[in-house]
Amino acid sequence: MSDRIRSDDSDPGLARLTVDLGALRENYRRVADVGSRTAAVVKADAYGLGAVRVVEALCREGCRDFFVATESEGIAVRAGTRDSNIFVFSGPPNDRSAAAMVRHALTPVLNDEKQLQRWREHRETPVAVHVDTGMHRLGFDHAAVSRAMFDGFNVAVVLSHLACADDPAHPMNNLQADRFEAIRPLFPNALGSLANSAGALTGIESDMARAGIALYGGNPFSTRPNPMLPVATLEALVVALRTVPKGQPIGYGGTYTTPQATRIAVLGAGYADGIPRGLSPDARVAFRSHRLPVVGRVSMDLLHVDASGVEAGIALGDWVEVFGHTVGIDETAAWAGTISYELLTRLGSRVQRFYTGQ
Repeated sequence: MSDRIRSDDSDPGLARLTVDLGALRENYRRVADVGSRTAAVVKADAYGLGAVRVVEALCREGCRDFFVATESEGIAVRAGTRDSNIFVFSGPPNDRSAAAMVRHALTPVLNDEKQLQRWREHRETPVAVHVDTGMHRLGFDHAAVSRAMFDGFNVAVVLSHLACADDPAHPMNNLQADRFEAIRPLFPNALGSLANSAGALTGIESDMARAGIALYGGNPFSTRPNPMLPVATLEALVVALRTVPKGQPIGYGGTYTTPQATRIAVLGAGYADGIPRGLSPDARVAFRSHRLPVVGRVSMDLLHVDASGVEAGIALGDWVEVFGHTVGIDETAAWAGTISYELLTRLGSRVQRFYTGQ
């Protein structure tokens, strides 16, 4: 994806994200083919890829269950799909929110007794219940829940969240699965939802799996190769080219010094666009399948690349891949000491989004 900008483009921007909706749908199929009813987690604007377009694509694939983090996210998703189930992880923080969720046909995930009481006047409206089986974040304590607590409530889904599913051999997975199975009889008419992306792909049983990072091309495992197709490609425009003599500092703080005369390409993206400032010296970007080192500190709007290896082929107006098909998103995340989830959700608003593979 290194086509040069055309002179008639009125506002090409300096950074762009291309979202392959065909790959997204294939990733959904790979999770759904395991056998469970599969929901899509589309919180944080579908991990930065654009919730409306992602939901539209997944609806065409047959997905009818979506999870968001907040009421406002749920309302935004509801505008794009009338007949889907939209679950709100945070539950209703107040009475106004509870009424709004009813009005917009959103299903709250109740996390504690205050939320349970807040929903009491709407108890005939479907609700989900979150039970904490060991993550100690949100949810009712698995050892303290009883059937009587939910008498009269229309509990459609009971769920929990796996803490260590990215490592299938971790003993926490079996412990949480056992705890979850122990509370399932308390909710005889509810779907059980325990498996996330990694859990579904490793066979953790759920009536409803919740696919998240796997949909967007990130590796759901920390100990296995990535089984998913890349979906998001982040590119930045070459805005300057210069040959810097040997022994010269590059960028803020002069943290990198040229070992010899070096062809430097300056790219029009930086940490304001979501490229982590703390990229390690091992970080690479790609130009026409060539991996190029990132040199010096990432600044707010720009970053430097050693383009000596492609000096004859790179020019102003070319697009350089920050992550995508040649440089995997998980590679870039590792060079920044983070995970693909964070890279995607930190993408800035000035990064233009484009969609392919309808």
